[in-house]
Parts: sequence; structure tokens; C-alpha cells
Amino acid sequence: MKDLFDLTGKVALVTGASRGIGESIARLLASRGAHVIVSSRKIDACQAVADSIKADGHKASAFACHVGDMEQIDAIFEHIKSEFGQIDILVNNAAANPYYGHILDTDLAAFDKTVEVNIRGYFFMSTAAGKMMKEQGGGVILNTASVNGLVAGDKQGIYSITKAAVISLSLIHI
Repeated sequence: MKDLFDLTGKVALVTGASRGIGESIARLLASRGAHVIVSSRKIDACQAVADSIKADGHKASAFACHVGDMEQIDAIFEHIKSEFGQIDILVNNAAANPYYGHILDTDLAAFDKTVEVNIRGYFFMSTAAGKMMKEQGGGVILNTASVNGLVAGDKQGIYSITKAAVISLSLIHI
């Protein structure tokens, strides 16, 4: 019987993969045969996860990327093109939630930071990956959202708004 979750030969990029949900996703994809690029803002944390995955006998590498920074998005996809020549799976998992309080008290800096990472970052990571995937004949983009995208969380107004946008982004077909 064929293994329906065999990812041998696939390249997966997981953002926000230095801990938590992202790290768990990276470990799962690697355990199924994918070469996983562990990414988050800090290279040391990424490298520690990638080294641990490799110590378990799987394939991984680390690359720091702040998804709110367009130059870093360009850099990671240039790296992927030159190093691997393909991207089969993108998991947009990195997120920001710098403000916890009443939405009427949300300041511009908290608003900008949340939108920068949770909407703009997911969008431009997806378009960069989508272009490569279209050229190579396919791929998968997965976006980590939140129940807050369906029902706004108490004192998490702007975060909830951005997660609703992530849900909407996930429904777009290339």
C-alpha cells in the first residue's frame, strides 16, 4: 500500500518554526521525508531546531527570516531557488500579537506590527512561493489561522482581524 503522506524529495518552508506549533509542524514534515527549512527571526533558535531534527535522522536547515520584512522574504526565496530549486510546501505560521487590550486603545505601532506580519507577511510569502510552485507545476500553501479569525477574541481585536484575513487568504486558489 502506498504511503499517502510520503514527502520524500519535497522541500518545505515553515515560518515561526523555532518553537511551538511551527516547530511541531517542521518536525512532522521532516519525519515524513521532507527537507524542512526552519525559519523564524532568530537564526540561533532556527539552527537549534534544525540540528535537533537532523539528530533524529531527518533533513533540515535553518534560515532566519522576519516575514514582516520584504527584503528578508526576497532573500529566503532566493536562497531556496539557489539551494533547492523548488518549494513544495509553505507553512505560514509566524505571527505577531503585540497588543492585548481594548481595540479602541490600539495604537498605530501595534496595529502596523500585527498587520505587517499576519497579513502582509503571509500574503507576500504566499505570492513568492506561489510563483515558484506555478512554474514547477504545483505545491501546497498552508496558513495557520486562529479561532479568533471567526470570533474575535476578548482584548485581541487587531489580532483577530488579521486572522480573519488569513482565513480569507487561505480560500484563494491560484
